[in-house]
Amino acid sequence: MRRIAIVGYGLIGGSIGLALRERMPEVTVIPIDVNDSLAAAAGAELIVLAAPVAENIRILETLDRSIPGDAIVTDTGSAKATTVAAAERLPRRLRFIGGHPIAGAAASGFESARADLFVGRRWILTPTPRTHGDDLAALRALIEKLGASVNLMDAAEHDRVLAYTSHLPQLAASALLHVVGQAVGRTGLELAGPGLRDSTRLASSPPALWRDIILSNRENANHALDSLIAALQDLRERAGTDAVERIFTDASRWKRGLDTD
Repeated sequence: MRRIAIVGYGLIGGSIGLALRERMPEVTVIPIDVNDSLAAAAGAELIVLAAPVAENIRILETLDRSIPGDAIVTDTGSAKATTVAAAERLPRRLRFIGGHPIAGAAASGFESARADLFVGRRWILTPTPRTHGDDLAALRALIEKLGASVNLMDAAEHDRVLAYTSHLPQLAASALLHVVGQAVGRTGLELAGPGLRDSTRLASSPPALWRDIILSNRENANHALDSLIAALQDLRERAGTDAVERIFTDASRWKRGLDTD
């Protein structure tokens, strides 16, 4: 791949561009951002859609008219099933492989982008029966050059798992700090220890981005929220019983596993 177009040059797209320039200087990176023409991607061997999920789907619907040649197309969205379904309507010369780098930062935008964002991180790809083996191998090799390791998943299973491992933590952290802030105000927050800071690190994430993500994976996100609400109700209604010890013990066990991965 000698020419790679990146559509959406914020945190993720910008970091991909910086990583390519640092690790693969022979590659020509074509950044395409808001109000830029998709026609600039013509001639690229790889087109990376790094806009929000809903915008990526909109781009997929117009890509055929903008790109006359053939190319591998991938995305970086954190909800996959809706995007993969939209990509099924692409002509076969535009060969889509869904993708999701498990990397990010509390702040969005190109200002937060960095070349090492993907080093040591996982990058999920969601091939379908239409996926060419050579295309998958080429994309995988590129991602590994950026420092990430590749996992292959079904798009629906990706969305189910990420609802719990990514979307639920964001919702819980934001809701937690919303409740605490409303209850104690700025003066009360001055008395908070590191526990509150650590558990609400995600609360500064941009709401517009997350509204789009949750809407794209709403059913799975709702199931995850229902599970958390049920656990909280257990803690509230069964205080003094073995329910508290069970939840805390189970959480401690999973935490040890999480920290050793």
